[in-house]
This record gives sequence, C-alpha cells and structure tokens, in this order.
Amino acid sequence: MRGAGDTRSAGERSAAARAREIATFDALAASPEGFDPFLPEGWAVLGRRFLAASPPDQGWVVDVGCGSGASRGVYSSVGGRYLGIDLSLVALDRARQHPGLRERWLRADALRLPLADGTAAVVAFSSVLHHLPDLDAALAEARRALRPGGLVFAFDPNLLHPAMALFRHPRSPFYVANGVSPDERPLAPSVLRSAFAAAGFVRIGQRGQSGIAYRAVAPRGFQRGLAIFNLVDRGFEAAGLGRWFGTFVVTWGRCPGDLTAPA
Repeated sequence: MRGAGDTRSAGERSAAARAREIATFDALAASPEGFDPFLPEGWAVLGRRFLAASPPDQGWVVDVGCGSGASRGVYSSVGGRYLGIDLSLVALDRARQHPGLRERWLRADALRLPLADGTAAVVAFSSVLHHLPDLDAALAEARRALRPGGLVFAFDPNLLHPAMALFRHPRSPFYVANGVSPDERPLAPSVLRSAFAAAGFVRIGQRGQSGIAYRAVAPRGFQRGLAIFNLVDRGFEAAGLGRWFGTFVVTWGRCPGDLTAPA
C-alpha cells in the first residue's frame, strides 16, 4: 500500500517489493532447514485437493513459487513436463540439489512466465498470490500461458481463519511480522474468486482447507504450540468448518475451451 509520503511510481514500488521478497526467501532457503513449511501429510492434503481439480491429460505444469521443490509433489497427479519457477536463486539451487527431484527449475517472475501463449496445461500458484500487489496482472499472465481448457490453481492463507486474521494480517493489532515477508497478507476468498472471474476464467471452484499440517512456524514461541495447532486444525476440517474457514483457501478455474490442444 502506498504511504502518504511515497512519491515513487508504481513500477518503482513493484521493483522494491520484488527485491524484498527475494531477500526474504533467499534468507529462508539458506537456513539449515531450508523453506519447507508443511509436513509431508500437509503437502498430501494439497495434492488431493489439486487432484480433484486437475485436467485429465498431460502437458506443461508450471509451478509458480516452487521454492526449494517442496511443492512439486502437489502436482504429481499430472504427468508430463514440470517447470518450477521462483524468484529466489538460493531456493532454486536447493531444488536442483535434491536427490529425488530431476525437474526443470528456472528463475522467473509470476508476471512474466517463460512460456509461449497457450502452451501450459496447468499454471499453479503455490502460496504466491497473497504476496503479489497485482492479482489481476498475475492471473492475466496465467491465462495467456494456458491453452484452451487449461487449469489455473492456487492456494493462499485464508483471511477467514482466525489465526490468519489475527496474527498474519498487517492491519491486525496482533500482527506478528516474524516469519513472513513484508508484503504478504492473507486473502479473503471473495477477493480471489472475483479476481479469477475478472481474468476470464470459467468453471471457478473454491474451498477453504484445514488439516494442512505445519512443520514449522515463526516466531519460536508459536512453534511450541504447533502440535496442538495441527491437531485442532485437523478437527476443524473434520467438523466441516474447514470448508469455509480453513487455514488456506484453494481456488481454481479453467480457460474457456476444451483441453484438446496438443501438448
């Protein structure tokens, strides 16, 4: 958000935000544990949600915000070619060194995807959209890269979840900046749905999702209660509340047309 004394152009502010994101995630990826916020069962929950929405055939899967490769498994239900992109060179270097990952990794921006028009089967934003100041531009770029009938898929922290609203939204009096980048904020499901529709996507689906077990959170004081949080969050999902008030909101949609173009 532009402050009253901020006279920079939109481009200058965007470049500054990009630099802050790179610095944040370079530091996280360079830490001994790297950046892998979820336990394997947490990633598996997201994988099942993706599988329910994924296209039936193979093709390019573009994982925007792949980090050090932890999100790769979410999209394994779609065969074919995978391209992980991220702004952090440190994270990408860790992905390339992973013994179980032999994929393509490339430094690129969500607003300038390295694909020709209409060539991707899937563009997935792996917990990325809530970092971006311009959702419309990112989703327009995804639509450009997707072929007819292609899938756009995203998961982001949900503003309707009490912990996200209280501790991770910059406007909250209880906001905790430790562990998040300066420009991210949880998103309301309605904001995401409206942005997907404005970008021209059809067959839009959305669901809150709890039960995504965390491996680590910051600050350290939160870490001590993480096992209890994961247990309560699984109960939240089992009770049916996660569908609306889950820790994350998952949103997907299709490009108009049939998924019949050649891979």
